[in-house]
Amino acid sequence: MKKLLLVANVSKEHIRKFHIPFILRMKELGWRVDVACRLDEPVPECDNAYDLPCDRNPFRGGLSKSVKLLQQVIQQNRYDLICCNTITGSIVARLSARSFRPQGLKVIYIDHGLHFFKGAPAHRWIMGYPMEKALAPLTDVMVTINSVDYATARTYLGIKNVERIHGIGVDLQRFRECRLSSVEWLQKRRSLGLSGEDFIMTYVAEIIDNKNQQLLLQLLELILPAIPNAKLMLIGPEHDGGKTRAMVQKQGLSDRVLLTGWRDDIPHLLRISDVYTASSKSEGLPLNLIEAMACDLPVVACKNRGHSEIILHGENGFLVEQGDSAAMAARVFQLAKDPSLKQKIVHQAQLDIAQYETTHVLDELTEIMNRYVKQDRLTYEKTPLSDP
Repeated sequence: MKKLLLVANVSKEHIRKFHIPFILRMKELGWRVDVACRLDEPVPECDNAYDLPCDRNPFRGGLSKSVKLLQQVIQQNRYDLICCNTITGSIVARLSARSFRPQGLKVIYIDHGLHFFKGAPAHRWIMGYPMEKALAPLTDVMVTINSVDYATARTYLGIKNVERIHGIGVDLQRFRECRLSSVEWLQKRRSLGLSGEDFIMTYVAEIIDNKNQQLLLQLLELILPAIPNAKLMLIGPEHDGGKTRAMVQKQGLSDRVLLTGWRDDIPHLLRISDVYTASSKSEGLPLNLIEAMACDLPVVACKNRGHSEIILHGENGFLVEQGDSAAMAARVFQLAKDPSLKQKIVHQAQLDIAQYETTHVLDELTEIMNRYVKQDRLTYEKTPLSDP
């Protein structure tokens, strides 16, 4: 049995959110799959799980200890392949694996969105580029999920093997098959304190500065004169220290903004919404847009590399310039008042998102692994563990 180690920063908001289908696919193919990350939630789908003391932010501590622990895990289990994700997870994995790569261990880095890219703020290049450049020699294959990052990695990082897949997969069937009767639709709204007459703008994302939910508060204020029954539903854990919640109260929007926190019923919440408004400053390839489109929601999104990868302006959604809440309000109003335009957008979106379906993406990823990973089992020699 070949052995795979999947490394990331946390289990709840990364492994469980994005990689369970990948774990199950690899196990179906006969692999043993272990997971290493900060285990803030169990991962019963894997064979073995190893808890690392690393943080989402690699500069907050725990990095050196995580590397030492992971080296011991690799030594003990003699993996054939390491797949690493997230900034912290990729740093820990690549540093830990460096002593074992001469013996044949392969390291595949699945990048969910480079920290630096054309048009990114200078501090992102200052912090992100030297780090990725230094780790490039420790990377056998880098897998990107959008065309911008693919070009950037090939141009600036010097990694020999750079591949591109269509995101990390969305269970389109789960969202498409989620249908609510008119009674269920109204009951779901009322359970959240919403009425059948409310016009709901929705965004699913953790509440952090990069997701820029503050822009959507501006959008709400601008749209209210034209759509007096407009409300905003922000779905996701609050990681901004209460900043957005305080802003809602300060702007007198408490009766207009619903902060739901972490939810397990995302398809139902999307189905009771009227339009999807995505304000993120930067994305790799956002699953939330694809999920909204699968639920027949028209999308109005701020331009960034990830949104622009999915949205064809005027065809399957609308794109506005970063920070332009007025342009976003105009597009939302247009969709609210023109049902035929909304239907046209939704129909085209359903056709365009097929390439992001989980099975298709897993096929792409396993094909890459078959090309780069030896089919025979590795024989590890006793390797001295190195300092991080």
